[in-house]
Amino acid sequence: MASKEAKILQRREYIENVVVVWLNNGINTKEPIEQLRAISNDIEVFDNVDDCIDYITNLRNVRIIFIISNMTNPFIFTLAQDLSAIFAVYILCLSNEEIEKDWSQSIRKIKGIYTDTDQLISRIKFDLRRIEDELFGFEVLETMNITYPTSRSCNKQECTFMHSQLLKEVFLRFEDDSTAELISYCRTIYADNSSYLAIIDEFERQYDKSRAIWWYTKECFLYKLLNKALRTQQVEILYHMRTFIRHLHEQLVQLSPKDNHVHLTPTLKLYRGQRMSIREFDLKLKNNEGGLLSVSNFFSTSTNPGMALIYAGESDREEAAIVFNIAIDLNHAKNNSFACIERFSHFGDAEGEWLFSMGTVFRIGAIELTDKTWYVCLKLTDDRDETLGRLTIHMSKIIQLQRPNPLVPLCRLFARMDECEKAMELCKKHIRSENDWEMRATLHDTLAWTNAEDEDNVSALENHQRALNTIAEHVDANDPLLAYYHSNVAISCTAVNQYQQAIEHYKRAIQLEMNTSQPDYTNIAYCYESTGNILQYSFSEYNEALIYYERALELMLIHLPLAHPDTMSVYNEIANVYEKLNEFDKASSVLQLCIEQLEKNSECDPHDLAHTCEHIAEIYKKQKKFDEAAVMLNKCHTIRAVHPSSRSLDLENIDVDDLFRKLFVYDNKS
Repeated sequence: MASKEAKILQRREYIENVVVVWLNNGINTKEPIEQLRAISNDIEVFDNVDDCIDYITNLRNVRIIFIISNMTNPFIFTLAQDLSAIFAVYILCLSNEEIEKDWSQSIRKIKGIYTDTDQLISRIKFDLRRIEDELFGFEVLETMNITYPTSRSCNKQECTFMHSQLLKEVFLRFEDDSTAELISYCRTIYADNSSYLAIIDEFERQYDKSRAIWWYTKECFLYKLLNKALRTQQVEILYHMRTFIRHLHEQLVQLSPKDNHVHLTPTLKLYRGQRMSIREFDLKLKNNEGGLLSVSNFFSTSTNPGMALIYAGESDREEAAIVFNIAIDLNHAKNNSFACIERFSHFGDAEGEWLFSMGTVFRIGAIELTDKTWYVCLKLTDDRDETLGRLTIHMSKIIQLQRPNPLVPLCRLFARMDECEKAMELCKKHIRSENDWEMRATLHDTLAWTNAEDEDNVSALENHQRALNTIAEHVDANDPLLAYYHSNVAISCTAVNQYQQAIEHYKRAIQLEMNTSQPDYTNIAYCYESTGNILQYSFSEYNEALIYYERALELMLIHLPLAHPDTMSVYNEIANVYEKLNEFDKASSVLQLCIEQLEKNSECDPHDLAHTCEHIAEIYKKQKKFDEAAVMLNKCHTIRAVHPSSRSLDLENIDVDDLFRKLFVYDNKS
């Protein structure tokens, strides 16, 4: 293969989890390649060593099966051993004369030396399924790192952690049948693979939702396509597969033991053998006892611990052998979807196989190393897990999961996962075909929200204004529905520095909300706070800003929980204003109230408390109350030492030391 062709291949995005790379020297590969393409779509053949190695080292998000024919240079095998993406190396020889080379015994990744291509392909077929089983996407979230959410924010880690669970919830609400759409898409991406096209034809003729599990477990494109898309969060592919995902999930719900009462004991124990790179294991699992683990894929397990141990193997210097010991309390599993699928699997009696739906979340228990195998205890979460429940509710609000049309939360989720272009494409497509004016306004609003996520604030303002205008054309001028759209226009006006217009829209939103029989006081408080921010930071109208902050605080203290992050934010803004007015005693008094509320709430965000202590310390420094400032900064330092944030603790140490130096000088002068 020419170097130019190799560079083109490096930029190619592969559909499946595994790429078969064949470095060939003189063997006719036409017939074996056709056989391989029946089991793997992505196959690349090279006759140049340098091109082959360049290509392999640039691959991302795939595992590699590496075939080497009629080449005996030990350098190639040593290099293959060091490349982590290579799962296995197979040597194909025309004769037996080179099989006994000593170096082949020392390369662990060499899985076999073959003179018969049929035997080689049979072994590769076995290994392909094993790789697919091993590759599963998961995210871990330490409980201490879960942010205490405001009504308007979330962090990327939380969104990534919840991605599959939220995506599943969205797809379950789609009522359309996208099976024909999926078939058309698959015929396009597999257009050059006659073996795959034949299976796609079979799927078109025979698929029924009652056989979703059967098709998922069949050795074909569905299993590979779905798991790769879930693992790497390829939202376009997942959208095409939304109906199949829904059918697969619903069949698991139907077969779930919590509904069929098939078990006499309340606790079900399942096992999964897994191999994982040492780096990933150390980074995500090893030190995360007590954290949450979210599995992106449909997650296969077994009742047979011995089988799990065989799959795990033994740890080595590159990979950790892991056995997941999973405990399920069947009395508290109603919100989870999993089932024994051995009677419904394509394989028949499939090793006592149990399958969990995508997005399942486990609590990580004890992690122990025994005889070169890591045993990781997992407990299926349930409705009693307050941390997960709080995070789920918060993320559902962020993407507006409750919206009647699932397109809205889907687009918002796409945008949160940095797929703004796809989200905008979906919105625009449905805006053009949408006849319902209220839904059209909602889609404009969602498009504006996506524009803002993409940092295109001008387009965000245009689409928020279109949404407002669409609603205004069809409702009374005082309809409370307009309040939501006015506040959104105000947000976009602020982002493009149209501050006076923003204030006018906030005031109109407040007026409309106050005129309803059941005002949304939290939204009114937010409008007051945002108006105060504009008056303080853009117009330096501090006394006027103070009026709006105090109105916001009054409502928040009534309608939000104790020490809610939004309330704490307003306390800090009021203190900022008092600072700018040189009323330091009032500023410190406000912050003391804030600290008192935070300390009364056991679930408060420790970073809020640390920030407030730091803020009050700065005020004390301005008043030359260095002893009080030192106490507060030490308190801040102590909190952040226990609950690290992105802020450097070294800087905090310098601040404290500087305060003590100033305190010493001040005391000596007095």
